[in-house]
Amino acid sequence: MSHEPPASRSRALTGLNPSALVRLGMAESSDAVPEVPGFVMLESLGRGGMGEVFRARQESLGRAVAVKILRADLPAAGWLPERFEQEARTMAALQHPNVVTVHDCVRLADGRVAIVMELISGGSLRARLAESPEGLPLAEALKWAREIAEGLRAAHGAGLVHRDVKPDNVLIDDAGMARVSDFGLAFSGEVKQTRYTQTGASAGTPGYMPPELWRGETADLRSDVFSYGAMLYEMLTGRLPQGSFPPPRALRPDISPALNDAILAALRPDPAQRPADMAAMLVALTKRASVFTRRRAVAAVAAGVAAGVAAAVPWRKRGEDQAEKWTLIPWPEEPAAVAAKGAWAAENGALVTDDQICILPITGIPARPGRLRLRFVRLAGNMSIGVFFRTQRGTGVCTLDGRGKHLGGVQLVNGQSLEQTGGFEMALQNGRDYEWTIELRPERVLMWVDGELCEERDIKDQSLGVPTTWEWHPGPRTAAIHIGSWQSPARFHSLEWQPLE
Repeated sequence: MSHEPPASRSRALTGLNPSALVRLGMAESSDAVPEVPGFVMLESLGRGGMGEVFRARQESLGRAVAVKILRADLPAAGWLPERFEQEARTMAALQHPNVVTVHDCVRLADGRVAIVMELISGGSLRARLAESPEGLPLAEALKWAREIAEGLRAAHGAGLVHRDVKPDNVLIDDAGMARVSDFGLAFSGEVKQTRYTQTGASAGTPGYMPPELWRGETADLRSDVFSYGAMLYEMLTGRLPQGSFPPPRALRPDISPALNDAILAALRPDPAQRPADMAAMLVALTKRASVFTRRRAVAAVAAGVAAGVAAAVPWRKRGEDQAEKWTLIPWPEEPAAVAAKGAWAAENGALVTDDQICILPITGIPARPGRLRLRFVRLAGNMSIGVFFRTQRGTGVCTLDGRGKHLGGVQLVNGQSLEQTGGFEMALQNGRDYEWTIELRPERVLMWVDGELCEERDIKDQSLGVPTTWEWHPGPRTAAIHIGSWQSPARFHSLEWQPLE
């Protein structure tokens, strides 16, 4: 007689994920979906250390939103919910393209707090890192790094310290833009910090948490700088900088020395030795070494041997010797009357644009080889500043922060955009003065930003064009030079011209 157990008892347990079972066993029960007045809760999007996030529908407006419900085991009365309500109001007032928008904060019947946020459906940065275990492509990583830094800088400006900066708390929207989210651990710098984890340890995430929070000390802007540096290290190398770790450039040679040094500075154990804030990190991210290739360097040396040291460095030498030949180009007396597109206004000797597509012809500059020196400041937005130049093969565009994607360079070249040709990394900081120098020759275009050579682009025998996004089609009789801003108010201080010999 067989003593085999019944089939129902001997059947193998298939399809079970042990780690998922452990998480399920450790998770608090969520049998009852909480009720939030005015919202229909549709599905759970995930659970974190402070609560659970649901996809919901706001009945009054019929829009999809994300609703975060604070954990039931956290205090429902006292300083904690009051703190979250205060920070939710602060975040609701912070409108920034790189921060997830907070719409409302609702008290539930049981005293808990529900935070109503913008729903971002493009997934998290953590998911993108999982797809690139060796690190993200450099251009993509730096683009998102700048956007994250801009979002954190805006939050810091509003008096908020995030305290839990990590890839899980960065979302990528449908347009491919990074958005900082989950300020659940944030606190205002003006409010005394209190620890509120169940274990008594400081809030944060191991691997990204700075040493001072492990010691239970008060967080400040430099704490977010450390977490940001750890996340940026991971974005570029696929690793977290734990223990004794190599410099990021040792793992990835295409990381510039300036970026390598900035990351290491952000990760210093002593907060006093880190960059003071995200603005300092943004400066490091915008630095770029000369783009001269080895072949061009050899050619320059050969030219110097043949024609003397002065010819080996023609730009700097001529710039020094002929500084008096820079000619200030006067602005139009009535810019609005001659503008090709958008609203232009004269203001204290400068020209100011609005948030439309703004293009202005500049008279007094001949269609011949020369250099332009434009001084400007982008006042708001995150889009492009452009200089249009006419050639026999069409009108091209020199762009900074092209289409808000933190790219600079010449476009369109043979119909190709900056996304296709690469360009150079350029993220403009609003409110900062820039000096942009462009050298226009029949065979090439060179660009300097604040004295640093950023691009040398060959345009010989290549067709040029204006991207359709500018909604402007120049003709053969258009002015040789136009300046413009794309959906980002700007102030153009001055424009100078220097002919080339």
